[in-house]
Formats: sequence, C-alpha cells, structure tokens
Amino acid sequence: MKLWQKGIVAAVWGGYMTIMGLITFPNHYNFRTYFYDLAFSLGILEQHLQGYIIPEKKQMFGFPVALHASPSFYVALPFYAVGGAWGTLIFQWLAIGVTAVGIFLYAYHRTQQWVVALLSMMHFFGMWGSYSLLSFDWHEVCTGIFGIPFFLLFFEKRKYFLAALFWAFFIGAKETFAIWGAWLSACLTFFYREDRQKVRFLGLTTLLTLLWIGVGWLLYLKGGSPEASRAHLYTYLADPDPIAVLQGRKPLPEHNTLALLRNLLTRPQLVWTLLFESPTPEGVGIKTETYWAFLWSGGWVGLTNPIFLLVYAPVFLYKNLSADLQLWGTLTQYSMEFAITLPIFLLWGALRWRGTRYFWWALGAGIIGSHAIAYEMIAHPYSKWHIPTRSIFWHSKHYCSHHNYAKIHKALKLIPREARVSACTNLAPHIPPRFGYYEFPYIGDAEYVALLRNNPEGTWPLNPQEYEKKIVDLSHDPHWEKIYDKDLLVIFRRKKP
Repeated sequence: MKLWQKGIVAAVWGGYMTIMGLITFPNHYNFRTYFYDLAFSLGILEQHLQGYIIPEKKQMFGFPVALHASPSFYVALPFYAVGGAWGTLIFQWLAIGVTAVGIFLYAYHRTQQWVVALLSMMHFFGMWGSYSLLSFDWHEVCTGIFGIPFFLLFFEKRKYFLAALFWAFFIGAKETFAIWGAWLSACLTFFYREDRQKVRFLGLTTLLTLLWIGVGWLLYLKGGSPEASRAHLYTYLADPDPIAVLQGRKPLPEHNTLALLRNLLTRPQLVWTLLFESPTPEGVGIKTETYWAFLWSGGWVGLTNPIFLLVYAPVFLYKNLSADLQLWGTLTQYSMEFAITLPIFLLWGALRWRGTRYFWWALGAGIIGSHAIAYEMIAHPYSKWHIPTRSIFWHSKHYCSHHNYAKIHKALKLIPREARVSACTNLAPHIPPRFGYYEFPYIGDAEYVALLRNNPEGTWPLNPQEYEKKIVDLSHDPHWEKIYDKDLLVIFRRKKP
C-alpha cells in the first residue's frame, strides 16, 4: 500500500473510533454505567489483581453469582491496574479498534485490494453490535471479538500457533462464545474442505474448544446457585407446556436436562414458535427486530450460501429460546456474534462475483445496510430497557447529566478504601471494588451506603418510588447516620454498637 492509501485508511479508522469514544466515555462520566456489568467486572479484575486465579463467588459480592469462564479478564488487567474503571473502558474501546484493524488486514490478505479492505472495515464499524456494546458498560466479549479476524488471517497463512492463540482469545471471552465456537470451527471445515491440513487443524480446534467448555464449567460455573446460572433461563423448556410457564400460568419446573432436550428434539413446531414469537405481550417485536437487523446488516448473504445461515443456528437458539427478553434483542453485548462475522461472510459471498459490478454492489449494500440499521437500533428500537441517551452521540442530551462528576467523586472519598459498601447500580462503578461490594438495595454487612438522588435510570431493581422510600427509611433508621447529603449524593454510615 502507498503512503496516501494508508493515510486514508487511518483517517477513516480514526473517525469511527472518535464516534465510538463519544458513545462510551460520556456514559461513564454521566453515571450511565452500572453494577452489571462494569462494577461486577471491576470486582473480578480486583480479585485477579490480588492474586485470585478463580474469583470468589460470595466473598466480594455477598450473594451467589454465576461467573463467566473468562480468561479474557487477564488481558484487560493491565488497563485496570493503571486506570481503574476508566482504564477498563479504554481497553474495551481499543478492542473495537483492534478488531477493525483485523478485519482490514484479513480482507486485504484475501483480495490484495486496499479499497475492498477499507469497505469491509467500514462494514464492521457500521454494525449495530459495536454501538450497543459500547453504549452499555463493559463486557469481556470485547476481548473475544478481536480474535476472529486474526484467527482467520493466520489460519489462512498457515501460521497455526498464532491462529490458535487468537482462537483462545475468542473462546475464552465467554462460555457462549466457546459453545458457538465449537460449532463455528466445525462449520468452517466446509469452506476449507479441499485442504486436508486445514481441515485437521479445524477438527483439533473443535475438540479443544469442547474440552475448554468442560474445563470452564468445572472451574467457574460449577457450585454456583441454579438461580445465578444462565442455565435457569432455559429450565422452562422442561415443562410439557413451556409457553404457559413463560406466561405465568404454570410454575417454573425443576431443572430436568433430559426433559428439556426431549422437548427440543421432538417438538419442532414449539421451537419454531419460540424462535420467532414472544409468548408475552411485553416482548412483541423484539425477536423479529433482531432478524430484521441481521438481514439488513449483511445476513442476506445466507441466501447465496445457506452454510452462512447454518453457522448462526446456535446463536439464534440460545438467544431466542432464553426466558430473558434482554437476550432476544439488539441490546448490549448480545449482538457481537453478528457484528464480527457478518462483514467477513459478506466478503466471502461477494468474492463469487469478483470482477463484476455485483461484487461492489454487495460490499456497498453491506455498508449501507449496517449503518442504516445501526441508526434505527439507536433511534427507534423495539428492545425493552433501551435508554436512548446512552447511544445518541449526535444529540446534546447524551453529554448532559444532573449529577456533577467532580463533586460526587470528591465526596466518595469519605468512604474508606477497605470499608464494605452498598451503592445504587449506576454509582457502584465509581467506587473502587473491595471485598464487600454490593448493589443496593442489598446491604448485608456493608458499613456504608452511597446513593444518587434524582436518579430515575439508576434505581434498578427497585422502581423510583421504592428507591426513594428506601432512602427515607435509612434516614430514620437508628442504626445508620447520614454523613453527606448534597450534590444529589447521599452517604450513610453504619453506627458502631
């Protein structure tokens, strides 16, 4: 590539990264990051920093949680050690940029055309998954996504050690990535079936991925309560009438893996219904919105080669068969599987028309479609719990807040570094994690409670009225004393016996 060509690529990359930064960093400054997932992840990073290889499930948070089998936390650890919450968010932002570079390098390797590589990179930057990831907290999947393009790059160059390293980044990010990864590596053998060496490598990759799923379960998830594990989201499928369970007409059955599998394998009409329709009124439109966004962002390439659609079968199954509405839709990190792979698959599909105008039309359609859908997902989504102020980077309200960052952080210094503390969900990421780090209204043995006033978006799991009542109750509780109440921040300290 010539110098001026590299300059254009760098300018486009920098422009998109500026937009990505304008989404994620103002959110944290304006108290729009939350206990789940940023503060929770900071707690895990803090445990790793103190020498815990496997985080203690109860010691820090005070209640049972399901921890992801995620060595990717170690990749982010240097950023956390230097910059705390801000360093962790910078790592996530840079991970998106590194992924974009990987897309460019891979597309350039396949085509030897810098314009094609640039268009593929722009397609990735237009994917709604990147915007939704950055508009809500921090997620360990940001490490996994950059593994895919680099894995393919080194795999096709037969540099198998580096390919295996980046594959490890991918499947190590999250257990669902590992489950999908085993399927993905098996499907990739179809595309490289004429090269025995590559097929053998992919077969080994599939086996090692399955092994990692078992190891991850034993090390991280086993021993957690069923209520804290993601497995409970599919327990309803063990009932003879799963839809009645979701609608509240029948109680949730005991978890029964055999009954669950029997329903999935013998009742295809039930699975088909749940994949496309919401059993409750509040979820209407969420699943179909996801399919719509998938198709417009490049999923239509599956019409040219059905194997592309087959690759996503596990993704749609574990998304849409879940009992959690949030997993169905386009929010947070739940669209990153599409964001990273659709630009690659669209390139593969377009290459069949290389040398004709249809090749450029396909790439252009991917870019236009992904950007159009990203705008729609930000401005007019169906997904529940979407808060537009988190992602509308072009509007002034995205950069405004009732809460003064500097004054609140100065007041938070009243809380000793090692004291156990309970905080409302959007204040917790601004308090350094420690053993005894709780999400209000859980207080447990906390010595301090820190809450934001005028906080309608940060009262979860309480509604705003319940949240305000809790503040009043604490103000009159003889076991607590109010030590700070201004700048829309109130801090309570437990009285000593």
